[in-house]
Amino acid sequence: MRNKINSIKDLCEFIWYLETKYNLLDFEINGVKPWLAYRIEIYYIIGKSCNVFDKSLKRRLSLSQKISAMLIVFWNSIRYNPLLNLRKVDNLVFSHPRSKKYNGEFIDIYTHFLIDEIKENEQSYLEMELYHEANHIRPLHSDKRYLDYLSVMKNIKRLFSSNNLSETDIDFISKVEEEIESKVGIFVDLSSLFKRYVVDFKVSYNIYKKILIKTKPSRIYVVVAYGRPEMIKAAKELDIEVIELQHGTFSKYHLGYSFPSSNNMLYFADKFYVWNDFWKELIAFPIISENVIVYPSQYMMVELEKYKDVIKVRNQMLIIGQAGITGKIIDLINKNLNYFIGFKIILKLHPHEYSVKKTKEILNLEKVLDFTIVKDIDLYSLFAQSEFQAGVFSTALYEGLEFKCKTILFNLPGIEYMERFIELNKVKIIN
Repeated sequence: MRNKINSIKDLCEFIWYLETKYNLLDFEINGVKPWLAYRIEIYYIIGKSCNVFDKSLKRRLSLSQKISAMLIVFWNSIRYNPLLNLRKVDNLVFSHPRSKKYNGEFIDIYTHFLIDEIKENEQSYLEMELYHEANHIRPLHSDKRYLDYLSVMKNIKRLFSSNNLSETDIDFISKVEEEIESKVGIFVDLSSLFKRYVVDFKVSYNIYKKILIKTKPSRIYVVVAYGRPEMIKAAKELDIEVIELQHGTFSKYHLGYSFPSSNNMLYFADKFYVWNDFWKELIAFPIISENVIVYPSQYMMVELEKYKDVIKVRNQMLIIGQAGITGKIIDLINKNLNYFIGFKIILKLHPHEYSVKKTKEILNLEKVLDFTIVKDIDLYSLFAQSEFQAGVFSTALYEGLEFKCKTILFNLPGIEYMERFIELNKVKIIN
């Protein structure tokens, strides 16, 4: 009998089951552990196939937009090759590609103030920046390099790589594919995925290692370390300390950080900076407690001071959209219309959803409720104004608490992340 995956908890438990039964975290192809390195991507692939994550609200590009994006990235990879003009530095900073406007300029809120500290301490650094939707909004300067070259080289290498699997690998992978199909009724082409992962890993690893050998940093700061397993492996081989900066929520159900069946540190940062003691208590990943260090979000502290005198708008509710489940949030509101009558509702879309078209479900909400969709706005200004906030498991909900927003949670896939949040805070849950 097939199991039904209805939630992130179900999804994680199924993945942990597979990892334990088949020792997937240690499965290796040509020196690469593809499941361990790209575990979070496999999690999303299975989750979307099981409809845990919504596929309807996502950015769709026309053919001309895709070609334009490819040309921009290709041009940047040639013009701003990150292997050129490198120098020895004390610190490498791998920043987050998304930007926010601060004091009239676009910044990465996770590394901007850290870089200021590095400069104040008269240490040298280079920032490594990957594009966001094919573009770089933040200005280029002498202490920054673009990483577009990585994407281009991976795509080129995929075209010319045979990377055939051994018979032993094929037999093993087939067993895992069959297990997934028999247990949850979906086929995941792990053979094709693993072939691509091995190519991608080797290309990225070689480029990162060249960068590290040329720059010889004492330490590396990185946002979203689980997105750079190749860099971490290269750093460990060169005995360079890697520090990850917290960028969002995590719990035992976030597979970027939760390894209940293994303490595998191969692709994991050496130290982890968390925003406060609350997050330090939630550590569910393979790192010793003394290497988890409280490092407050300076951007948040600045924004709290900025909006401290703003008066709340009565019954204004800020709903936080989230990539993969915003469609489910909209459906849930439509099924509970009576509850939301009387609220002034503002739905803040996730950046990945800015280009989506309005669905009939959204149009119905605009017709029946005081309902507005906003995109690229000052989120903290809305937190300061809003009496209520609502969402599922977005990091922004924790930030809204700092602005004294009353909290409503939607009982949708991902609410598992909020177990501790619910224990510690007064919240209303809508089913």
